[in-house]
Amino acid sequence: MSAVVLPRAGRQRSIHISKLVYLRVQGVTPCIYFFHEIDPPAAPITQGTPMAKQLIAHGALAILSLGVIAPAQSQPQSQPVPATDAAARAAARQGAGNSASEQIDKVEITATRAVNAVDVQQVPAAITVLQPENLAKFGLGKLSDIASLVPAMSVQEQGAGVNNITMRGLVVRGIVPSEIQDASLVAVYVDDMPVTLKSGNPDLKVLDLERVEVLQGPQGTLFGAGAMAGALRQITQKPDTTDLFGSVEAVGSRTSGFGGNNGNLRGMVNIPLKAEVAGLRLTGYSGRDSGYIRNDFNGATTNALSTSQGRAALRLRASPDLTIDASATASNIKGGINDAYSKLAPFTTFALLPQQSKDSLQLYNLAVNYDLGGAQLVSSSSYLHRDTGYLQSAQYPATAFIFSGKNPLMASAYTIGNAVTDFAQEFRLNSKTAGPFKWTAGAFFDTGERKLRQEQPTAGFDARFAETRNFPGYNSHTNDGASTPDNYFSGRQDTRSRQVALFAEGSYTLFDKLDLTAGLRLFKGTQDFDLHFSGLFGNLVGATPALPGSPEVSSSSASAQGANPRFAAAYHVDQDHLLYANAGKGFRYGGNNQPVPFNFCGIHAPSTFAPDSLWSYEVGSKNTLFGRRMTLNLNAYLTNWDDVQVFNRLPCTYYFTQNAGKIRSEGVEVEGAFKLTRRASIGFNAAYNHAYARDAVITGIAAQNIPAGARTPYAPRIAASATLSYRIPLAGTDQLGLAASYAYKGSAYTNFAAAQGSYSEIPSSNTLNATLSYTTRAFEVGLFGTNLTNGNKVSDVTTNSIAIQPGDTLFMARPRTVGVRLTSRF
Repeated sequence: MSAVVLPRAGRQRSIHISKLVYLRVQGVTPCIYFFHEIDPPAAPITQGTPMAKQLIAHGALAILSLGVIAPAQSQPQSQPVPATDAAARAAARQGAGNSASEQIDKVEITATRAVNAVDVQQVPAAITVLQPENLAKFGLGKLSDIASLVPAMSVQEQGAGVNNITMRGLVVRGIVPSEIQDASLVAVYVDDMPVTLKSGNPDLKVLDLERVEVLQGPQGTLFGAGAMAGALRQITQKPDTTDLFGSVEAVGSRTSGFGGNNGNLRGMVNIPLKAEVAGLRLTGYSGRDSGYIRNDFNGATTNALSTSQGRAALRLRASPDLTIDASATASNIKGGINDAYSKLAPFTTFALLPQQSKDSLQLYNLAVNYDLGGAQLVSSSSYLHRDTGYLQSAQYPATAFIFSGKNPLMASAYTIGNAVTDFAQEFRLNSKTAGPFKWTAGAFFDTGERKLRQEQPTAGFDARFAETRNFPGYNSHTNDGASTPDNYFSGRQDTRSRQVALFAEGSYTLFDKLDLTAGLRLFKGTQDFDLHFSGLFGNLVGATPALPGSPEVSSSSASAQGANPRFAAAYHVDQDHLLYANAGKGFRYGGNNQPVPFNFCGIHAPSTFAPDSLWSYEVGSKNTLFGRRMTLNLNAYLTNWDDVQVFNRLPCTYYFTQNAGKIRSEGVEVEGAFKLTRRASIGFNAAYNHAYARDAVITGIAAQNIPAGARTPYAPRIAASATLSYRIPLAGTDQLGLAASYAYKGSAYTNFAAAQGSYSEIPSSNTLNATLSYTTRAFEVGLFGTNLTNGNKVSDVTTNSIAIQPGDTLFMARPRTVGVRLTSRF
């Protein structure tokens, strides 16, 4: 056993280092191994000690600093205290994200689906990586918060779990809660589990994330048809099989304006069930956020939010070659809708009925990793069950469409319910052998069902309809077949989908400088669709006093198959500079339209629509500068989207999708980080996007035609963000932390052109967040403020076409919120 002798205040202290080599083998957080000076500087190691020279040569002095010296400075110095593995690992967890190195920490990702995580600076693609603590310290964590720091990404949000994600301007429509066929262009994953749902991606605050990876551009080869514009991967922390540790965080805050008090509690515990063999990680989250929209009808706030979520993750190292991970996640979110009317006072709506949104989710996954020697076999099996609900007070359309806008307003509830089940299975083989050729190959299978139910219950409807339409004794249920009386629409839409895919990607390195990559995904998918509409607004033929109405009934099926190729070239100028180019195809399945009654709408709509696809081309450069104190990444892209699935909304309130036209998206993006000093760093990124119709789109409906050059909706031209952090050392290991973030999103519009109608501006936004924190030992207290200037107000707009409604419907972002965050780790 060797020891290093450290002189301190006339005494000598021996630090035993017999475990140092062991720690390096076990892969403790890399930042521990960087040599850096401790402030105040630790006493120098005796120069003549051979072991001291060896430690410095291997860059391991920081292990002693973090694991032994700093804690010992506040302890009696009478006896030598040996370092332990557990203590060093605990120090690593406590110091995560607080590296005092003058270099930027290396960020590794798994988006390439390779055996091992790779440095994002060596991947030939535009990928933004976010650390969860950079959101948590501001009290943030939603999908819209992630989007604020990724200029290429935008999120329209209307309520809890009611959202739409877009990237690089590849979008043609907004949120339509009753639309079951609009497939997402951006895939959302939790680890290897797909959880994407267009207009309804879940906000899971309980995930205990390690990082978030945002992949810009088509990812169809490795992630399938849902990743036509990009992918968002939420990577969770895995159970530790060695140590018992955990954390508790409590957050309290207050929202300005009509808002009130908010609070949430988050806890995590890691339990080693058997040392080096099995570990269990449990997390829980419970929170309540006040509403901030005032209902002018009764003076109450309408959009308070409550969230309860839990997750259990189990890791089993069954043998040196076999690792099994199992997880179960449950979420229950209940809230309102964040809508206000443009002609009322700010943040004010008018609703005769309580507005609600809810989202109940269960997500299960079993992942198996088996080392075959020359390759690694990965299996991921996931099952998703989700129920969502949406209720909007629809007094204006009910009164206008049926009773010509005459008072009294009808208390009508526009209700949407979704029941979604999905099973996905992926098998993947990754090469492990040394050499210039590396490859990944696999198979994917997915089957799912979605059942959408739409109702329009309206108090007093039957009696008023009977009186105004000379229809004595009218009953919605008896005469027009609605599911209940006083209900003018009942809709049922069911889909059953199946898809299979085979994929492979290989990379070959030439001259130790040039990586050439090619990949291909072969896929086939089928969707069956059943529809049943009834009620006054659903029937094919309306009821008369003599005859009941005839419901709209339809069944159809759509299928598609094809191939998604991808190519990339990366030239390593040296270990710090990479030049790259890539080209890839994105694909989205077609689907089935709901019937459009000709006698009501005057148009023959197609029963199905075909797949659409795109080719994207990107060139870029990734650079590490000034001795790894700065990273600077630049890219430019061009995307051509063909056979676009265009959404046609008709004046009769029906809609359908057809393949029409071509869209081009082009832009540039820049991303960088700079370590100003050991304690101060900045980050920045910006994007310019120009997405537009390449040719005039002729839909067959003059009012729906898209002029050539028209800008795509919901796509800001310019977006940018910047972050700043600074840490101030205090006595011992205590420190103060200062951080701020700023995000700008340019304005966008809700349709291609004003002549189409439903054309409103979504104003630009400016979001400023700041935090001040104090850390002492295992405790941290922080003050934070979000949206401090109230520069982020409107996240989405629905254009008004009803004379009696007080303006457009605006979906509002949460105004200024300030609070305190308390965290304890053990």
